[in-house]
Amino acid sequence: MSNPYGYDGRPQDRPAPPPGVLPPPQATQWQQGTYAPPRQPYPPQQQYPGQQGQYQGQYQGQWAQPYYGGGPNHFNGFQPRRRKSSAIRLVLLGFFVVAFVGIALSVVGVMLAGGGSDTASRPSTNGPSVVPTATTNPEKGTAEDFLLNAPIYQVGGLGELNCPAEKLGDGGLAAQKVYYEKLFKCLNDAWRPAFAKLGSDKPDPGLVVFDQPVVTPCGRFAPLSGRVLAFYCYGNSVMYTDAKQMNKAFGSKQDLAFLMTIAHEYGHHVQGVSDLFYARAVYLQDHPEEKLESSRRNELQASCFAGVFSRAVEKSYPFTNRMAEFERQASNSFGESPNTPEDERTHGLATSQGFWILNGLNVGETKACNTFAAPTNLVK
Repeated sequence: MSNPYGYDGRPQDRPAPPPGVLPPPQATQWQQGTYAPPRQPYPPQQQYPGQQGQYQGQYQGQWAQPYYGGGPNHFNGFQPRRRKSSAIRLVLLGFFVVAFVGIALSVVGVMLAGGGSDTASRPSTNGPSVVPTATTNPEKGTAEDFLLNAPIYQVGGLGELNCPAEKLGDGGLAAQKVYYEKLFKCLNDAWRPAFAKLGSDKPDPGLVVFDQPVVTPCGRFAPLSGRVLAFYCYGNSVMYTDAKQMNKAFGSKQDLAFLMTIAHEYGHHVQGVSDLFYARAVYLQDHPEEKLESSRRNELQASCFAGVFSRAVEKSYPFTNRMAEFERQASNSFGESPNTPEDERTHGLATSQGFWILNGLNVGETKACNTFAAPTNLVK
């Protein structure tokens, strides 16, 4: 029997919704409450990314697991099951995570005032420009080996795109949709050739810009809920952006923050297409004590991918003559405050976010984004 998306098979192989900027989704069969799809057998003899063995298993669960409210015992809103036999364990974890987890980019209390036309030399002259190198030699074919040596790190830069920004106007829903539609096309155009180098031809992701409550496979979300600016749902390969929260946090003059936010969420799509998402899920099953640090590495990597994209559009957007503003936004607008309890730090400090956004920008290639090989002091 088909699942709610009309597809039988591995969740990572499901077709994505039509690309483009979409309105908030209409009521569905699971909007009135938690929807539990029928039990579906996992196709036997499927090779899991980065794994040497083959396995088969079965998934059962609920699609409408909420994202936020997590707490110290949750990994991005998802509680790993108790250990089972290794073969079944990998199947269950991969299926549950892809159905439930939505990654959100959070905003700290520091809101920057005013835009600007600051002129500065490229931050590569005074900012980070490092290519992380693994210091361990994990067993070939393991999840750890894939995280440290994934093919995505070898695809290089994204070229130079012609991507002039649209005006944000009053920063309302209609203006944001126009802005995102242009930016979203540029993101797809930039990353599609990189995915082709990986041998992937998966459809472009979707994007929903909302100012009313929405129901997603990753949970229910209302505008101005908590600190969530935007999130990416692996359950349907769609990014969701809270138009009211974005306008409240930044205002229409802070367009570079809008750029970084949506490019960060697209970075999570990159992780899904490149199988980094699935490898990390497997790794965490055997290393649950690393869930917080691993979450930070994951979030900072998405921000680094956003920096790589920013390099591709900096001349045409343009923000070459706004580099000081870009640096301030990158290092002050996202992530967590030093006052955030350590057991709640899932995204990394604002300074860490800035480091990796600028590192991606300066290096300009995906090899800059191997945060899983970075020293601990760079992923605080």
